[in-house]
Amino acid sequence: MQIGVDCNLAVGNRRIFVVTSDEIARMAVQFMLHDEYETHEFGSLDAAESKARDWPPDLLIVGAEFVSGGDGAELDLVLSRFPQARLLLLTDSAAEGPGEGQGEQGDVARLYTPLRLEAVRSTVANEFR
Repeated sequence: MQIGVDCNLAVGNRRIFVVTSDEIARMAVQFMLHDEYETHEFGSLDAAESKARDWPPDLLIVGAEFVSGGDGAELDLVLSRFPQARLLLLTDSAAEGPGEGQGEQGDVARLYTPLRLEAVRSTVANEFR
């Protein structure tokens, strides 16, 4: 029995890629979302991009370490590598990485650590509304 799982989400075919060098955060997000979404985890953008050729993600959760330049150029590069996906930035604090909405190709929401089940699920669900 799955507790706290929205049946409407669980029967949908939404694919999520979690890309961060933090293995614990990567595994935690994958565990929190696997009941409701098809969730895959990667330690690098190259590995995720390789998988995306055959199975493009609907949502990309990417660690702030991949877009830490502050001017949004790295963020735009990530968005260009996954043009079909929405993006969530996994970050420790509001001061890390580009701010919300700073990508040229679309708005970027944030998922903050420490990770909590309710917060992760509701933030991801909001991205699909």
